[in-house]
Amino acid sequence: MIYTKIIGKLSGAEFKDKPVDYVDFEWHETYSKLHRKTSRDGRDVAVSLDDSILKIGIKSGDVFGVDEDGTVIAADVFATDVLSVKIENPDFFSTAKVAYEIGNCHAPLFAGKGDNELITIFNEPMQKLLEDLHGIKLKVEKRNEKLDFSKQISSIVGHGHGHAHSYDHEHSHEHSHEHGHSHGEH
Repeated sequence: MIYTKIIGKLSGAEFKDKPVDYVDFEWHETYSKLHRKTSRDGRDVAVSLDDSILKIGIKSGDVFGVDEDGTVIAADVFATDVLSVKIENPDFFSTAKVAYEIGNCHAPLFAGKGDNELITIFNEPMQKLLEDLHGIKLKVEKRNEKLDFSKQISSIVGHGHGHAHSYDHEHSHEHSHEHGHSHGEH
């Protein structure tokens, strides 16, 4: 079956007491328009959503439709390994520095449970980068949990590279200047 929109939430009254078959998603798949999946009960499920999904994402409990036998076809987004970053003495500089470093690695950023907690996707280079930040006292902890996309801070979704950025390579940038000389080859 091909589903072309999200028709409601599993918590809606119209889906109460109906059997549910879940279609599982990894966190990084939730902002994609096209999916071909096998549901937990073995149904072949195709999802073809419009561009609005690029902004709102698929969330656990989203309903794609009701099958001929009355079974609700709903999304479930898996828990994933995350880094909880708690800033011990939160101030503007510390929070901005942590957010900048995470964003500079093209990793998604979420608000945590408290005012001093940020959440990002786990990878070892990111963990090391955060643990080694100078001048900021942090508690960095690996956890496995479902991401709360309502607390998303960054617009970077679904394409974290799984590595910290390396600065030991050269960059070449072509650009012109109005000041009458050239910089030569880079």
